Amino acid sequence: MHQEVVSYLPIIAVAIPLFSFVMIAFAQNLPWWRNSWSVIGCAGSLVAVVMIYPLLSAGQIPVFELPMIVTPYSLTFRVDWLGFLIALITSFIWLMATIFAIEYMNHEQNRGRFFLFFMLTLVGTVGVPLTGDLLSLLLFFELMSLSSYILVVHNQSKEAYSAGNLYLYLGVFGGMCLLTGIGLIYFNCGSLAIAPQECMVTGFNNYLLIAGILMIIGFGIKAGIAPLHIWLPRAHPVAPAPASALLSGLMIKSGAYGIIRTINMIYTPGQDVLSVENLSAEVSSLWHTLSGGGYVIIWIGIITMFLGACLAILQSNIKKLLACSSISQIGYIVMGAGVGAYLGYEGAMGIAGSAYHILNHAFFKSTLFLAAGAVVYLTGELDMFKLGNLKKKMPFTAVVVLIASLGIVGMPLFNGFASKTMLHHAIVEAYEHHGLYSIYIAEKIFTITGAGTVCYFLKFLYYTFWRKAPAGMPEVKKEPLLMKASLGVLAAVMLFIGFSPNLVMTKLIAPVLNTFVLDAHFIEHHILHINFWTWNDLSAVALALALGAIFFYLAQRTNVYRLEVPSWLGLETIGNYFGKLAVILWLIISMPFTVLQNIINRLTERLYKLSFVLLQSVDYRPGQKSIFRSINISNIDFDMLLVLVALSLILIIVFYLRFGTKVFGL
Repeated sequence: MHQEVVSYLPIIAVAIPLFSFVMIAFAQNLPWWRNSWSVIGCAGSLVAVVMIYPLLSAGQIPVFELPMIVTPYSLTFRVDWLGFLIALITSFIWLMATIFAIEYMNHEQNRGRFFLFFMLTLVGTVGVPLTGDLLSLLLFFELMSLSSYILVVHNQSKEAYSAGNLYLYLGVFGGMCLLTGIGLIYFNCGSLAIAPQECMVTGFNNYLLIAGILMIIGFGIKAGIAPLHIWLPRAHPVAPAPASALLSGLMIKSGAYGIIRTINMIYTPGQDVLSVENLSAEVSSLWHTLSGGGYVIIWIGIITMFLGACLAILQSNIKKLLACSSISQIGYIVMGAGVGAYLGYEGAMGIAGSAYHILNHAFFKSTLFLAAGAVVYLTGELDMFKLGNLKKKMPFTAVVVLIASLGIVGMPLFNGFASKTMLHHAIVEAYEHHGLYSIYIAEKIFTITGAGTVCYFLKFLYYTFWRKAPAGMPEVKKEPLLMKASLGVLAAVMLFIGFSPNLVMTKLIAPVLNTFVLDAHFIEHHILHINFWTWNDLSAVALALALGAIFFYLAQRTNVYRLEVPSWLGLETIGNYFGKLAVILWLIISMPFTVLQNIINRLTERLYKLSFVLLQSVDYRPGQKSIFRSINISNIDFDMLLVLVALSLILIIVFYLRFGTKVFGL
């Protein structure tokens, strides 16, 4: 059992970068000032998060409530193992990206504004996994989405504004979905806690089903699941490399985190409910409903991973290739969460695989985007067909990219191998438990997608680093020290994870499972003591590598790599159709509210006119212009009296919202 203890560490992890944001705002045009406070903000947040580890290891859950003056609700922090894992990854990689950005942003304009919103985005991103209720989570989630918009449109080009607007519109739409879903959950459950809700067992209804769907859509937009992925390949290429690294490596994980919290925690029966005999039928019904939802999520993940791999193969821009790769990799994570829900009480392998892949993907994708930033910083070019032989001209970056690429394709002894192996185990278990042929097909698509990942990373490595440099390639400079330092640290961590998969499993991943309602016996005997080096696992990786090499050879011979996606299948067209559909749906949904608003506006306008005529009739200074008219009561202008009355009413309302439930016993 875990014991909750009051701790200031979660609020400190958020407050330090927020304080850095304020300090940067005072003198954002002083390079040494903004750079220093940026590093202080990231490092301070990282230290605060790391200090949470001893508490969790001792079985204590840090909690903290910050009272809000204008609402009856508090800003709630509660950190379990899953939240700690996400916050740790976020703060550490953000620090590395900040060190990289200090050098990289020298060739960009508006550096002060960039670092200012870089810090504010960190506040939102690290705050998401540290929160203890859905309303607090939504607050940080929206802060992250809105502040990162400035990073996307940083260069202020037409392309950047177009991508940023799509990012913003989808973000706002996702926020509305989350707000509506949270409202439905609170209306039916009376609680906003990020924990199993008893009402899911005792009173599950269609409203809660709709709420779950809305939550998946809201979080899925940020995660980039198909078909909500359309913003991702457009936003990443236009943003500066440090921002792209964090958008792909960390911020889309906030969406995946929300999906896992929703389908694997909030919508599950609590541990205390499982032992209640008279609720066994309701618990069984909820597990069945959850299993059906998990099946849908599995296929969303499978489609997302396969679509992302296909899109990546057709890209020539390095950052677009990596962005499409992120779509594919988020599909792996979502699929694992779907397996966790599909298998219910026995779904530990899926959740563990998702958590492990969140960790791994954060590192190798952030590293690859930063490396792409180094390439464009030193060559001014992102089109891989115009590059070549960078292994000799940028040897350090080439080695780092090779390490990250071997990790993402699942090569043994590199960091992606363990998580992809667990996710493969999960989809196989899903098939073996229920024997559905469709899940068998999903497992085969999983393998083909792995081969596709090998294919497009061979393309990336070959055209950018291995082949002979084409004529007219720009001169290449040496990598600056700060860039090497950040890339080197990230590469070292990836190698450590790759060589110590069971250590990471024991210290970080397995404890995460204790926060969910799962079979403890299965965790003890099948997760903690998993052997990654079996013949079946190694042969599965060998098959994916061999197929990927064959795909690469065939693509080279048939010139597939230079094909372009038809315009009617392009992201722009899909985005336009999606935008028009969203506008139509919003107009339909908001129509009753618009009619009601017009009625209220007309009534208010009529009341104002009647009130003005009444005041005019008792005006003691007739003949003056209306703008100067006032009524004097005991030397107090009537205008001032109205202000005092309005302020008094506001204070009464605020007092009721903050203390009414206690004072009036409501």
